Amino acid sequence: MFRSPIDRILPVFLRLMVALLLGGALAACSAKAPDHPFLPWDIQVFPDGTSAVFGVHLGKDSLLEFKRVYDQKAELAIFVDPDKKASLEAYFGTMNLGALTAKVAIVAKTDPKELNQWVAANHAKPDPTPSGAWKYPMTDEHIRKAQYFPIESITYQPAAEYTTGLIDRHFGKPEEIRHTKDKTQYWLYPSKGLLITINSDGKDLFQYISPKDFNILASTIPPDATPEQPASK
Repeated sequence: MFRSPIDRILPVFLRLMVALLLGGALAACSAKAPDHPFLPWDIQVFPDGTSAVFGVHLGKDSLLEFKRVYDQKAELAIFVDPDKKASLEAYFGTMNLGALTAKVAIVAKTDPKELNQWVAANHAKPDPTPSGAWKYPMTDEHIRKAQYFPIESITYQPAAEYTTGLIDRHFGKPEEIRHTKDKTQYWLYPSKGLLITINSDGKDLFQYISPKDFNILASTIPPDATPEQPASK
């Protein structure tokens, strides 16, 4: 549903911080963490190839259910990539997930035909993004309906900096590591539905999707990333 959350969601984080309190948001009273401290390495995988993380079942639970778990509002928008692929994303901004703080964005699982119809019927002027995608605002009617769309993937950008040793300790050894010339590392955990992007600037990304759909995340890794066999256990 989306071309590259690594290329697009990070710039969207910066652009939407200002717009987070504007119209087009899921209603919420105040932001507070749930009683259970869901941690980024607490991933439950189910026999059907789906998974649960941060208290929600990917591919099953909706955007509204995530909002209810954390009592956190979000801005919803449709993004259309240069290749004309549309995705519906909810930006929750900086929030507390248990004892940890992070910026969170969610991609909803949508019907491409329906999403394209929404874009075609949208007469508002879209905003450009640094990745080349266009951001379309949503009508109140579409927002009400979109709240019930299932969660396809979650992008989590922690406020704390994770060392590779800390990632290894909590998440285990990746099944594959890829490197780019700019020293970005991609740690792949297909069986967990997790892709960790370790950036040299410290702005690491943790992306979660159902393991059965992991190829969607893997396809966003730059083609020049060189595979590396992880060290033996």
